[in-house]
Formats: sequence, C-alpha cells, structure tokens
Amino acid sequence: MAATQPPLTPSPQQLWARLRPDWLTGYGVGEAFPEENRDSQINQQWIANVNHRRHQLQQHESDRHQPQKRPLLLIAEPDPLNFLASFWAALLSDWDIALANSDWGGREWHSALQILQPTLTWPPPNPRSLSVVVDASPARRVGQTQPIITTRGLSVVEGQTQPSILIPTGGTTGTLKFAQHTWATLYAAAISFCQTFPTPIHTYCVLPVYHVSGLMQILRAWFSQAQVIITPFKTLETSPPLISSPANWYISLVPTQLTRLIAAHKGPWLSQFQAVLLGGAPPWPTLLTQATHQNIPLCLSYGMTETAAMVTVQTPGTQNHSSGTPLPHVKITIEAAGLPQPADTVGQIVIQAPTVALGYCGVNSTAFSAQKFRTDDLGYLTAQGQLYVTGRTSSKIISGGENIFPAEVEAALRSTDQVKDVHVFSQPDPQWGEAVTAAFVPAHPKVTSRSLQAALSAGNAAPLLSRYKHPKHWIALSHIPRNAQGKLLKSALTTQIAQLSNSSNNPAADSDADCPS
Repeated sequence: MAATQPPLTPSPQQLWARLRPDWLTGYGVGEAFPEENRDSQINQQWIANVNHRRHQLQQHESDRHQPQKRPLLLIAEPDPLNFLASFWAALLSDWDIALANSDWGGREWHSALQILQPTLTWPPPNPRSLSVVVDASPARRVGQTQPIITTRGLSVVEGQTQPSILIPTGGTTGTLKFAQHTWATLYAAAISFCQTFPTPIHTYCVLPVYHVSGLMQILRAWFSQAQVIITPFKTLETSPPLISSPANWYISLVPTQLTRLIAAHKGPWLSQFQAVLLGGAPPWPTLLTQATHQNIPLCLSYGMTETAAMVTVQTPGTQNHSSGTPLPHVKITIEAAGLPQPADTVGQIVIQAPTVALGYCGVNSTAFSAQKFRTDDLGYLTAQGQLYVTGRTSSKIISGGENIFPAEVEAALRSTDQVKDVHVFSQPDPQWGEAVTAAFVPAHPKVTSRSLQAALSAGNAAPLLSRYKHPKHWIALSHIPRNAQGKLLKSALTTQIAQLSNSSNNPAADSDADCPS
C-alpha cells in the first residue's frame, strides 16, 4: 500500500484548547483519582504549572538579544508531569524543543550540549556530571543561556519553518543523536495509531516520557481525548496496579518488562487490556507462548525514534510472530542494492511515511530523503504484507566467510529456556576473522556453555541452529545491562566483561574452537 497523507494537523494551540481537563487519572505510587475528583487537584495544578512555565519562556524571550532566531528548550525534568508541563509550555510558546534523559552521564550531556547549544535547559544538568568533560568557556557554563549554533536542527531541511522537536536516540551505543521531528510528524504518527485501534486510546504509561515510546503514548491519548495513568515500571511490577480493570486501555512494554510482569503474577491483569503493545526488541518464542497461554492480547510492533515510534503493528489475536502490517499512511519496502525485493526475500527495510523525521540535528545523513528513512534493519514482507525483522546490517558477523546475524542466535538460545537474558556479538579472531560470542544470564545454576551447546544441537527434527552459527565463546553474567526500553547498554556491558576477565570466577565461561561446518 502506498503511503498517504494524514488529516490536517491541528496546531498545538488548538489541541490545548480542547485538551481533556481530566486527562491524568492516576499518577505515581498512589491511588487512581476518585471519579468525583478527577477534574481537580493534580490536573488543575498541572495546568497552572504549564502556564507558569509558559510565562517564564515568554519573559526569557523578551530579554533575548537574538529575537530573530527561534529559541531551544532542552527538557531534562526527572518528574514526568514537570517534563510534560515544560513540553506544553514550549509548544505554546513556539520554541524548539529537545528531550533529554535526566540520568545521562557526563559524556552524554557533553554531546547533547555540543550538538544542541540550547537557549535554556530545565533543569540544568548536575555540574558534577560535567566537570570532567565540559570546558569552562562561557558558552558551556551550566545554567547560563546558550547560543544556538548554525548546524542545529533547522539547517537539516531547507525552508523548514515549523518548530523542531528533537528526540534523542543512539545513546546506548555511545553516539548520541537527535532525530528532528515536528508537531506534524508526531501528529501523523499518533493519528495513524488512532485510525488502527478503537479510540479513545486510554493509556497506562510505564515508559519514560523523554523517550519516543513514552511520549507517543501520551500524544495518542491527548489527540484521542483519552485518559492517562503514569507510573514507574518498578512500581507496577511490585505494587498493585492503579486501575484494577483496564478494559479498553492500552499499555506498551518491551519484552523484558513483559517477562517481569508475568513473573510478578500480573498476567491475568494484562489479559484485560484492549491491547498490550510489545516493541523495542525482538521477543523470544517462549515469552510469546507464555503470553498466549495467559490470554494476554499482545500486539507485536516495529518502529524507532526516527519514525516517531511504531510503523507496523499486529492487531489483537494475530497468530504469528511477525511485527504486523504497516499503519495507515506508512509504506514499507524491502530493498537490496537499492532495488525493491519480492515477497519473502530478506533485504534492507525502507520506510516511507509522513511520520519520518527530517533528519538528525547537526548531522548529515543519507538515510533520510523526502519522508523516507532507510533503516539499518533487515527483514522481509510476506505476500499478505506482514513484516518480519531478521537482524541488523551493522551487527552482521562474518565468521569463516559465513554471514551470521546475532538476532537469530539469540532467538535460538532463548528457546532453550536455559537463559534469562542473552546478547550475541563478535570478537576478533585470528583464524575466523570474527568469532560469535554469547554473553548470557543462566536460568539456573546447572546451565553451562556445554548444556547450551547441547541444546542448540538437539532440535526435535533438526538442530536449533546451524553448527557454524554456534557461539565460539561464552560469558556467563549475573545480568546484562539494559535501559528502560530493554536496549543494551554496550559500554556498561564492555566494562562488565572487562572486570570479569580480570577474575577467575566465571565457571560457565568457555571456548569452543570447532570450525564452522
């Protein structure tokens, strides 16, 4: 299906005027608000907070020396409601907006400030996190007004006049980038979802609002006149939910979160949702089987920061492990060497949609062109238009001349039920060029590299994995570091493995030097 255009985008001022006054119906660790009290207290306080912050921005702008340039607010509020109040204040004041994780370390903050040069940062980053990597020049002093550099945001696309909404991505790889969205691209993404699922999109949000996955949940609710509950995931995992009967509600999770909620005996509660949207990382078959047995209405999805979250999604009751079909206004093509591929042929996933970002802030990228984004992902489309994601071009391992994709190896290892978590990567090898390496968290004390090798070789009708794809090196860990979206924290994992290599206490670590066959 060719990509079409969504309905005319309402302005932020138009949406604000019709924003549901009781949109927030539960927050934090307390009780959901009583029916008779939903249009008061915290909702009214939040609206007052938005207006107060809006006044602050207007006052700051009147004092600026460069009124011809649109100012940029970098929002790093750790509290979700303050974060969303700042977001609205900037929208209504016609400022550019950049989103930040308040828990960033010094290097991430240094990169963000260098790329963005924000006019204001709310609140300023902790000076201690910047003391090592940020110089003392006046333009870098924390808490001072920052000038806007010419390579930022608006230079990505000629003639772009809308305020930019810059969303961070890639921080887990050590290369922080900001995808340049606008109110129109985010609206297009939200409305495509609303045209796919029954509305209003009442939302139980446990993902961080500075991340595209969390922000888009809130926007879908706002655009569809729905209500929202915001609570930390750990609170949901360890405490009673803020709503006991979530029929007609939606929740978005990553596979690790779904695993933990099932282990916390919240499967029956999840089964009541209109849809449990699962994305962020490939789910493993045993997890999907668990969810099916507990009647959880899973909807697997696929998307990224550059596309304003999901571009494909399953509908409840889908009986396969695909990432679903394209949302309205989205066109997916599979390409190889720049040419479209037929059904069931693996190639590069290319997305065309009005939800695609304009580019990366201050970075030239050939991945973007005219509402099109060439992803780093590999996959194929079936004749019915269902998308299957098979791996990433950048993570491909070439060992002994054979192409190996970590996602396939990880899926096979998860299916053994011997690992709680796993990450497959390559290490330099003098004989094979690259050696497949598996870092894993054993499911129980008896799991070893040998038991895993045996399981990979002992499928019912055939081995789970071709012999040449088996890991040659194994590293047992107590945990694999990931962020709130389940994304691997590569630098933390590297440090963890380096520390482990300096000790001799890793009984499950092993090496298998057999050649590929």
